[in-house]
Amino acid sequence: MTAGRRTGVALAAMLLVLTARAQPAPEDNVAGPYVPTPWPVVDDMLRLVDVRADDVLYDLGSGDGRLVIEAAKRYRARGVGVEMQADLVKAAVAGAKRAGVAERVRFVQGDLFDTDLHEATVVTLYLLPKFAARLVPKLRAELRPGARIVSHDYPLDPWPADKVLTFDLDEKEAISGTTRTNLYFYVVPARVAGAWELALPRALSGRALTVQINQAPDSLAGSARLGRDNVPLTELKVRAERIRFDLFIAGREVDLRGTVSGQTMSGEARWDDKRDGWSARALKK
Repeated sequence: MTAGRRTGVALAAMLLVLTARAQPAPEDNVAGPYVPTPWPVVDDMLRLVDVRADDVLYDLGSGDGRLVIEAAKRYRARGVGVEMQADLVKAAVAGAKRAGVAERVRFVQGDLFDTDLHEATVVTLYLLPKFAARLVPKLRAELRPGARIVSHDYPLDPWPADKVLTFDLDEKEAISGTTRTNLYFYVVPARVAGAWELALPRALSGRALTVQINQAPDSLAGSARLGRDNVPLTELKVRAERIRFDLFIAGREVDLRGTVSGQTMSGEARWDDKRDGWSARALKK
């Protein structure tokens, strides 16, 4: 080979390397490589979210569809799998037919971040950490209060999990280099951020109070306006549609428990040895 030809080959090779480096990494386009969830983990994920016949389970990054198919097969749930790779969608459809659950499930080739999740009551996922975290605003905005989520291995930061199940599984070592497995379980809370007009029992207050609640995935705080003072809502908790907080008013600590339903709340106030009803309505911004 002449020197000129060797130079040309070297330049071509260098161009190929530079072109390859310029291509986006696979994880820039997809929410994680395809790694089949081990069957024991499938069992524990479905048990942890307590799948029932009236559930609609969405698996985000569904791969061969095993979670969706098993939910339909074992619990008679309906399911939707969302997967970017066409060959995996095809395999999932075939698997559903073999399992006899094709009428209860469907598989969609698409971007999970563009998927409408409003009908889901259960969501399962096994995504790289940055993509799991990126899903948090979408999950909390689109899922109804009380919807359950289980994330395999990676938490939905910064949202604290309601429960974490940790165990060792030999099959995981070939996948992640460790036998340790974590399942992070979440219950979607009602959306209570904003200003509310709170009506307390007559024995406690003769007028409505304005309550302001600040809600984020990793924080929840509120206060009530009493005259010129802002009194904190203590022990404030929201789980699914249930809300509870304490308020110091009229010289006593009042425990308020109730249910959130869209733009209204209602429940029971407890103080001393007395109990009476309370309600609240969201104020327009």
